[in-house]
Amino acid sequence: MASIPNEFIESLLDRIDIHDVVGARVQLKKAGKDYSGLCPFHAENTPSFTVSQQKQFYHCFGCGKNGSAIGFLMEYEGLDFIDAIKDLAQLAGMQVPSIDNYAGQKPKTNLFAVTEKTTRIFQQQLKTSPQIIEYLKNRGLCGQTCKTFQLGYALNEWDALLKRFDQSEHDLLKRTGLSTQNDQQHTYDKFRNRLMFPIHDKRGRVIAFGGRAVEAEQKPKYLNSPETDLFHKSNELYGLHLARKHSNESFILVVEGYMDVIALHEHGVKNSVATLGTATSAQHISNLFKVWDRIVFCFDGDSAGIQAAEKALSTALPLYLDNKIIDFLFLPQGEDPDSFIMKNGKESFDLKVDQATPLSDFLLQVISKGINTKSIDGKAQLHEKAKPYLNQLPKGAFKKMMTQQISQVSGMMLSIKDQPKSQQSEVKPVTENPFRKLISLLLNSPHFCKNIPNDLNLHKLSFKGVEIIDKIVEIQRHNPQINAAAMLEHFRDSDYSPYLGQLMRMYDHLDDAEKALEFADIISYLQQLNSKAEIERLRNKQMESGLNSAEKQSLVQLLRQKTNQ
Repeated sequence: MASIPNEFIESLLDRIDIHDVVGARVQLKKAGKDYSGLCPFHAENTPSFTVSQQKQFYHCFGCGKNGSAIGFLMEYEGLDFIDAIKDLAQLAGMQVPSIDNYAGQKPKTNLFAVTEKTTRIFQQQLKTSPQIIEYLKNRGLCGQTCKTFQLGYALNEWDALLKRFDQSEHDLLKRTGLSTQNDQQHTYDKFRNRLMFPIHDKRGRVIAFGGRAVEAEQKPKYLNSPETDLFHKSNELYGLHLARKHSNESFILVVEGYMDVIALHEHGVKNSVATLGTATSAQHISNLFKVWDRIVFCFDGDSAGIQAAEKALSTALPLYLDNKIIDFLFLPQGEDPDSFIMKNGKESFDLKVDQATPLSDFLLQVISKGINTKSIDGKAQLHEKAKPYLNQLPKGAFKKMMTQQISQVSGMMLSIKDQPKSQQSEVKPVTENPFRKLISLLLNSPHFCKNIPNDLNLHKLSFKGVEIIDKIVEIQRHNPQINAAAMLEHFRDSDYSPYLGQLMRMYDHLDDAEKALEFADIISYLQQLNSKAEIERLRNKQMESGLNSAEKQSLVQLLRQKTNQ
């Protein structure tokens, strides 16, 4: 945990209630001493996600994800460790100690500073380009909309941006994808003579850029930042931060381009996002379903739009739960959201959205495309073609109803296998051995550490994990009041982290008194194993080289203890 003191993290997790953190993002219901809900990290219809206030720990039995409030925020919000700490500290009213030299990863703070400064530079340069200003006015955009989206202009120079940064910052420009090199290792600006669209993460921080060609002969028409430490295009959506901020709609529109999002916003449709030069990914859909229950994919009505819609459909099927809705909106041939709303206005566009094609209808269209469903041959073809599509759907009412509909059209009953709750492989139960049991109990109840006998030498035993036990005992010795979540955080960057998360659940069926009895039994058993190992060692030495008087006395005492057990 590098420059963030362990003491601060432990204090933070003591002050934060994981139920408040998770419950603000996932609907939870009381289930015994814990809480349960639908896992936000994989598709499921039956709750397998639990939150324990006692341990300040979450766990999903379906996909296996687990951890503390810190881990939950990192997974759910897509935050790095530092930002998750900051968010929780703000919630708890705590001041985070200096983290400038955090060594667990390359600092991103400086990268964000570079992208924000570059955004301001591009915005300033836009004011000096009458050509770009005229272009934006012709597209129907007002100054406020351009300001909201922080539109800018990259000068038609090879090093205009490089000259605005110190030489010591040029490596940061390269790391953010704002500069590049040719074969002769000459460094130059990546974006030149382009209308610039800053790309923001969900928190509104600039993480990348898109640049549109100004002149007709410029290629490519659109140029995006490469993948960087800040930018992973399959995870990000253009305009997401603004859609969350400016719209109270119950659904989100997914369109294809920057200008579509901006034009819709200009005309009062503020709940739209765009993919970033890539097909809709499962991560995109999963992220959107965390905020909205309905997604409307909006595509051009041409063949390319239909093809993109079919890809989105295929991606969406495994994530399509009964409590979610996905619709497909196809605009007239030659129209995109930008041009359509410019010509027809918001009312006409809203009407199109209301008339969008449900996923069920579009799925049936895709399956039956090119098939004569009135002929016996066509019915048989439809029957076979439908299976791989329906097999992707999660178990639930929608899958059953779609299967029935296909069966009615084909005239044959379909036998469809159910998807597992998780698209990931099921988590295998941890094999129980005494060390695993002991580790589980120590993680859940760190105060048990003080009850481990001083003469219990676990290093003599052949089980793996003694180094984990040693570490837990050492941590507890320095902080006797540490709780389970804080203990687990000490192992975040270790190879043991996923394994320890699974072990946290081993004794959920026991209360505190029963855990104490289990601990005593395990210690007793390990002491017996320890004695047995020492007896075997002494006997082997006796046969090989003989024992000194102290060793003989020790062997007699151990054998006597064994007899009395």
